[in-house]
Amino acid sequence: MKTYGVDSQIGMIISTIMGSTETTLYTIAVYTSVISIKKTRGILKAALIGDIVGMLVAVVFWQFLS
Repeated sequence: MKTYGVDSQIGMIISTIMGSTETTLYTIAVYTSVISIKKTRGILKAALIGDIVGMLVAVVFWQFLS
């Protein structure tokens, strides 16, 4: 952010990615502990795939807006 600034295309992409992926592990921990799920392997894979998709969508979205 110091190099390119917060209003640059890179700053917007990074902000969108951070906003969509920062709570993945926290959400998995909370939801699985509430309903007492012990095997989280499938949930973790789905969440990480969702994070990757979110990153790609963020890049494509900000490419179209720039």
